Amino acid sequence: MEKKGRLLVVDDDQAIRKLLERIARRAGFEVDGAKDGVEALEMLDRAHYDIALIDLMMPRLSGYELVQRIGTRENRPIVMVATAMTSGDVASVDDTLVRQVIRKPFDVHAVVAALKEVKLPIAAPPAAEPEEKAAETTPPANVQAPC
Repeated sequence: MEKKGRLLVVDDDQAIRKLLERIARRAGFEVDGAKDGVEALEMLDRAHYDIALIDLMMPRLSGYELVQRIGTRENRPIVMVATAMTSGDVASVDDTLVRQVIRKPFDVHAVVAALKEVKLPIAAPPAAEPEEKAAETTPPANVQAPC
């Protein structure tokens, strides 16, 4: 099976963390898990992850704090959060950093769909020289194109 990217699951509940890891592996991701925000930061220092799936309520370093710290990194993963909290609680998370919110209890198929949806922009091949091609084919603004 083709690997779709590298994912870090961060959740203090071991059963949920292991379930999310298994779901992501079956969806084709390489997966690591961290039990809290402190461990997640250590792992982010050692390896590159395309996606971080983060629980908001954790000991030592909460998911809220982890999202903020990830936001200061130059090479940061796409952030998804998994939470049982209300929309009002989730609203306090920086939505410029969080691409997707997964509600607990979650549906396995919804998690897979969310992972694949978030991963699509990374998996897309880079466009070949779009600005140069556009300059070659687009006439200057003051010249009308032939009919």
